[in-house]
Amino acid sequence: MSDEERMGLVPSSLAKKGFKFTFEGISEPCRSCKLRSACVDGLEMGRVYEVLEVNRKKRFPCPLHGEVTLVTLRKAHILVALPSGLIEGATMQYKGTECEDISCRNYTYCKPEGIVPGDKIKIVREVGPLSGCPKVAGFKIYEVEVR
Repeated sequence: MSDEERMGLVPSSLAKKGFKFTFEGISEPCRSCKLRSACVDGLEMGRVYEVLEVNRKKRFPCPLHGEVTLVTLRKAHILVALPSGLIEGATMQYKGTECEDISCRNYTYCKPEGIVPGDKIKIVREVGPLSGCPKVAGFKIYEVEVR
């Protein structure tokens, strides 16, 4: 397991490799659950997580979801609009964009879920050009890892 990976618990009905979720905080039934430390403690509010591996043999009763399954998680890589010319492996502080046009087809790249201005990010790879938006002309879509 790498430094960015951790063990966790997710609802058994959602325990599939590649499943992504945004952690929205601790629900009331979780506060007194004996599995809390393995399940939600250590997750960051508003971050997107991805299931990397599923251990189908390790299932536990859950007061909120009925049943949870042991999985390997990491913060999900996020697709984001950034200035062109960045190189794979580079790290930087995420600044965000000024766009507020939620009807724009690129909005999810300019205001991606799970990342906020000030976060330290690492460029994983260039995905391709961002097109159709004059506000971020010359930007590209990059896959990034939030640190």
